[in-house]
Amino acid sequence: MSLPADRTALDLLDAHLEALRDGTDLPLPQGPVCLPAEGGGELAHWALDQLRRIPCEPKDIFARQVGGLLAEFRCRRCPWNAAALRLLDDTYTFAATGPRRHDDWAHDVHAVLHRSVPDPRGWVRLDWDRTNAARHTVPAYRS
Repeated sequence: MSLPADRTALDLLDAHLEALRDGTDLPLPQGPVCLPAEGGGELAHWALDQLRRIPCEPKDIFARQVGGLLAEFRCRRCPWNAAALRLLDDTYTFAATGPRRHDDWAHDVHAVLHRSVPDPRGWVRLDWDRTNAARHTVPAYRS
């Protein structure tokens, strides 16, 4: 089953924006890509217009602005994308496990959240914010 032309164009544009954000621009396919006037075509035209408005220099600012455009493009493309990006990108994610030492599991959770216990299995801990000084001064961190 072949993909609809508008979906193919949106997939190509998504990959192109992602590559630009990462600094590894992908070559666009040879030949015409069909952009219908409605549906996905409107979104593609909007994104390409926004991309044209982003200054190419300095490169770090260009990459950051393209990253913002990519996130907005993905949100506009699909409500599921918008929900997933909202869940995983806008909030701080912390993933860790720890040993079970108490009958009341709340004590064990407290120890994991305060980073005072290692994982007994040696599982990886995702804690991008562990060195942030705000953890010790902002009340939301110190519950």
